[in-house]
Amino acid sequence: MLLEFNALESSNPRGFLRVTQLIAHLMRNQFAHVEDRGAATLLETLHRPELAKLVSAYFDVAGYRLVHRETEGWAGILPDPERTSLPRMRIDETIALLVMRRLWEEALQLGEIYTNGTVRTTLNEAYAAYQGIVAGTRRAALAPNEFRDVLRMLERKAIVRLDEFDVDAQDMDLDIRALVTSVAGDDFVASLEQILSRPVASRPDADDEATAGGQA
Repeated sequence: MLLEFNALESSNPRGFLRVTQLIAHLMRNQFAHVEDRGAATLLETLHRPELAKLVSAYFDVAGYRLVHRETEGWAGILPDPERTSLPRMRIDETIALLVMRRLWEEALQLGEIYTNGTVRTTLNEAYAAYQGIVAGTRRAALAPNEFRDVLRMLERKAIVRLDEFDVDAQDMDLDIRALVTSVAGDDFVASLEQILSRPVASRPDADDEATAGGQA
Protein backbone atom coordinates (compact mmCIF):
# COMPACT_ATOMS: atom_id res chain seq x y z
CA MET A 1 0.00 0.00 0.00
CA LEU A 2 2.90 2.35 0.69
CA LEU A 3 3.90 1.94 -2.95
CA GLU A 4 0.40 2.95 -4.02
CA PHE A 5 0.55 6.10 -1.91
CA ASN A 6 3.98 6.94 -3.29
CA ALA A 7 2.76 6.39 -6.83
CA LEU A 8 -0.25 8.66 -6.22
CA GLU A 9 1.94 11.38 -4.71
CA SER A 10 4.17 11.30 -7.79
CA SER A 11 1.43 11.17 -10.42
CA ASN A 12 -1.31 13.21 -8.75
CA PRO A 13 -0.06 15.42 -5.89
CA ARG A 14 -3.44 17.13 -5.52
CA GLY A 15 -5.25 13.79 -5.29
CA PHE A 16 -2.68 12.59 -2.77
CA LEU A 17 -3.29 15.66 -0.63
CA ARG A 18 -7.06 15.11 -0.71
CA VAL A 19 -6.70 11.46 0.24
CA THR A 20 -4.44 12.22 3.18
CA GLN A 21 -6.71 15.05 4.36
CA LEU A 22 -9.76 12.79 4.26
CA ILE A 23 -7.97 10.00 6.10
CA ALA A 24 -6.77 12.44 8.76
CA HIS A 25 -10.29 13.83 9.22
CA LEU A 26 -11.87 10.39 9.58
CA MET A 27 -9.18 9.22 11.98
CA ARG A 28 -9.86 12.28 14.13
CA ASN A 29 -13.66 12.56 13.87
CA GLN A 30 -14.80 9.18 12.46
CA PHE A 31 -17.40 10.80 10.19
CA ALA A 32 -17.70 13.67 7.72
CA HIS A 33 -20.98 15.30 6.73
CA VAL A 34 -21.46 17.41 3.63
CA GLU A 35 -23.20 20.20 5.58
CA ASP A 36 -20.17 20.86 7.79
CA ARG A 37 -17.50 23.39 6.88
CA GLY A 38 -14.91 21.95 4.52
CA ALA A 39 -16.47 18.49 4.48
CA ALA A 40 -17.97 18.76 0.98
CA THR A 41 -14.49 19.09 -0.51
CA LEU A 42 -13.26 16.10 1.48
CA LEU A 43 -16.19 13.97 0.38
CA GLU A 44 -15.57 14.79 -3.28
CA THR A 45 -12.49 12.58 -2.97
CA LEU A 46 -14.77 9.54 -2.71
CA HIS A 47 -16.32 10.37 -6.10
CA ARG A 48 -13.03 9.33 -7.71
CA PRO A 49 -13.07 5.49 -7.67
CA GLU A 50 -9.27 5.17 -7.67
CA LEU A 51 -8.96 7.53 -4.68
CA ALA A 52 -11.90 6.02 -2.82
CA LYS A 53 -10.36 2.57 -3.24
CA LEU A 54 -7.11 3.75 -1.67
CA VAL A 55 -8.90 5.33 1.31
CA SER A 56 -10.96 2.18 1.81
CA ALA A 57 -7.88 -0.06 1.66
CA TYR A 58 -6.07 2.10 4.21
CA PHE A 59 -8.84 1.73 6.79
CA ASP A 60 -9.36 -1.95 5.99
CA VAL A 61 -5.78 -2.61 7.09
CA ALA A 62 -6.59 -0.84 10.37
CA GLY A 63 -9.70 -2.95 10.96
CA TYR A 64 -12.30 -0.41 9.84
CA ARG A 65 -14.85 -0.34 7.04
CA LEU A 66 -15.28 2.81 4.98
CA VAL A 67 -18.95 3.67 4.45
CA HIS A 68 -20.12 6.34 2.01
CA ARG A 69 -23.83 7.24 2.00
CA GLU A 70 -24.01 9.88 -0.70
CA THR A 71 -27.81 10.16 -0.49
CA GLU A 72 -27.47 11.06 3.20
CA GLY A 73 -24.47 13.30 2.67
CA TRP A 74 -21.91 11.52 4.84
CA ALA A 75 -19.00 9.12 4.92
CA GLY A 76 -17.31 7.49 7.86
CA ILE A 77 -15.44 4.53 9.25
CA LEU A 78 -17.07 1.73 11.25
CA PRO A 79 -15.03 -0.84 13.17
CA ASP A 80 -15.03 -4.50 12.17
CA PRO A 81 -15.99 -6.12 15.52
CA GLU A 82 -14.13 -9.30 14.59
CA ARG A 83 -10.86 -7.43 14.19
CA THR A 84 -11.15 -4.28 16.28
CA SER A 85 -12.15 -3.77 19.92
CA LEU A 86 -15.51 -2.07 20.17
CA PRO A 87 -15.33 1.55 21.36
CA ARG A 88 -16.72 2.47 24.75
CA MET A 89 -18.90 5.43 25.66
CA ARG A 90 -20.15 6.68 28.98
CA ILE A 91 -23.73 5.76 29.82
CA ASP A 92 -24.77 9.43 29.69
CA GLU A 93 -23.39 9.66 26.17
CA THR A 94 -25.10 6.50 24.99
CA ILE A 95 -28.43 7.62 26.46
CA ALA A 96 -28.13 10.91 24.60
CA LEU A 97 -27.38 8.98 21.41
CA LEU A 98 -30.50 6.87 21.97
CA VAL A 99 -32.55 10.06 22.38
CA MET A 100 -31.20 11.36 19.07
CA ARG A 101 -32.18 8.17 17.27
CA ARG A 102 -35.68 8.15 18.75
CA LEU A 103 -36.30 11.78 17.84
CA TRP A 104 -35.07 11.10 14.30
CA GLU A 105 -37.37 8.08 13.93
CA GLU A 106 -40.37 9.98 15.28
CA ALA A 107 -39.81 12.76 12.73
CA LEU A 108 -39.42 10.16 9.98
CA GLN A 109 -42.81 8.68 10.84
CA LEU A 110 -44.32 12.16 10.59
CA GLY A 111 -42.56 12.84 7.30
CA GLU A 112 -40.63 15.76 8.80
CA ILE A 113 -37.35 14.94 7.08
CA TYR A 114 -35.24 17.49 5.27
CA THR A 115 -32.30 17.39 2.85
CA ASN A 116 -29.90 14.48 3.41
CA GLY A 117 -32.39 12.89 5.81
CA THR A 118 -31.83 15.56 8.47
CA VAL A 119 -34.36 16.21 11.25
CA ARG A 120 -34.71 19.65 12.83
CA THR A 121 -35.59 19.96 16.51
CA THR A 122 -34.29 22.09 19.40
CA LEU A 123 -31.98 21.54 22.34
CA ASN A 124 -34.83 22.06 24.81
CA GLU A 125 -37.04 19.50 23.06
CA ALA A 126 -34.18 16.99 23.01
CA TYR A 127 -33.47 17.59 26.69
CA ALA A 128 -37.14 17.04 27.56
CA ALA A 129 -37.02 13.72 25.67
CA TYR A 130 -33.84 12.79 27.52
CA GLN A 131 -35.46 13.53 30.88
CA GLY A 132 -38.40 11.34 29.89
CA ILE A 133 -36.09 8.37 29.33
CA VAL A 134 -34.05 8.89 32.48
CA ALA A 135 -37.21 9.38 34.55
CA GLY A 136 -38.03 5.69 34.01
CA THR A 137 -34.80 4.73 35.76
CA ARG A 138 -33.07 5.62 38.99
CA ARG A 139 -30.24 7.37 37.22
CA ALA A 140 -29.64 11.03 37.94
CA ALA A 141 -30.33 13.21 34.93
CA LEU A 142 -27.65 15.42 33.45
CA ALA A 143 -28.11 19.15 33.96
CA PRO A 144 -29.09 21.04 30.77
CA ASN A 145 -25.58 22.38 30.22
CA GLU A 146 -24.10 18.90 30.75
CA PHE A 147 -26.53 17.45 28.22
CA ARG A 148 -25.53 20.15 25.75
CA ASP A 149 -21.85 19.27 26.28
CA VAL A 150 -22.63 15.62 25.45
CA LEU A 151 -24.32 16.76 22.23
CA ARG A 152 -21.19 18.78 21.43
CA MET A 153 -19.28 15.50 21.52
CA LEU A 154 -21.77 14.00 19.04
CA GLU A 155 -21.45 17.16 16.95
CA ARG A 156 -17.70 16.62 16.61
CA LYS A 157 -18.52 13.25 15.05
CA ALA A 158 -20.99 14.96 12.65
CA ILE A 159 -23.95 13.01 14.08
CA VAL A 160 -25.76 16.21 15.07
CA ARG A 161 -25.30 19.94 14.60
CA LEU A 162 -26.16 22.66 17.11
CA ASP A 163 -27.00 26.15 15.88
CA GLU A 164 -26.22 29.44 17.63
CA PHE A 165 -27.91 30.10 20.98
CA ASP A 166 -31.11 32.14 20.66
CA VAL A 167 -31.16 34.51 23.62
CA ASP A 168 -34.85 35.37 23.22
CA ALA A 169 -35.99 31.74 22.99
CA GLN A 170 -33.29 30.53 25.41
CA ASP A 171 -32.83 27.61 23.04
CA MET A 172 -30.77 26.29 20.15
CA ASP A 173 -31.82 24.61 16.90
CA LEU A 174 -30.59 21.03 16.75
CA ASP A 175 -30.17 19.02 13.54
CA ILE A 176 -30.13 15.24 13.89
CA ARG A 177 -28.65 13.55 10.86
CA ALA A 178 -29.56 10.24 9.26
CA LEU A 179 -26.09 9.10 10.26
CA VAL A 180 -27.52 8.42 13.74
CA THR A 181 -29.24 5.25 12.53
CA SER A 182 -25.92 3.79 11.38
CA VAL A 183 -24.15 4.68 14.63
CA ALA A 184 -26.98 3.64 16.95
CA GLY A 185 -28.21 0.41 15.36
CA ASP A 186 -30.93 -1.90 16.64
CA ASP A 187 -28.47 -3.92 18.73
CA PHE A 188 -27.34 -0.73 20.42
CA VAL A 189 -30.90 0.28 21.28
CA ALA A 190 -31.70 -3.14 22.72
CA SER A 191 -28.53 -3.33 24.83
CA LEU A 192 -28.93 0.19 26.17
CA GLU A 193 -32.53 -0.36 27.20
CA GLN A 194 -31.38 -3.45 29.11
CA ILE A 195 -28.79 -1.33 30.89
CA LEU A 196 -31.38 1.29 31.78
CA SER A 197 -33.66 -1.36 33.26
CA ARG A 198 -31.01 -2.48 35.75
CA PRO A 199 -30.86 -1.06 39.28
CA VAL A 200 -28.27 1.68 39.57
CA ALA A 201 -25.05 0.33 41.09
CA SER A 202 -24.32 1.57 44.60
CA ARG A 203 -20.60 1.89 43.87
CA PRO A 204 -19.83 5.18 42.04
CA ASP A 205 -19.11 4.69 38.34
CA ALA A 206 -19.63 0.91 38.65
CA ASP A 207 -21.68 0.89 35.49
CA ASP A 208 -20.27 3.96 33.87
CA GLU A 209 -19.56 2.69 30.37
CA ALA A 210 -21.36 0.80 27.65
CA THR A 211 -20.68 -0.29 24.11
CA ALA A 212 -22.40 2.19 21.83
CA GLY A 213 -23.46 0.03 18.95
CA GLY A 214 -19.81 -0.86 18.42
CA GLN A 215 -19.56 2.13 16.17
CA ALA A 216 -19.43 5.52 17.81
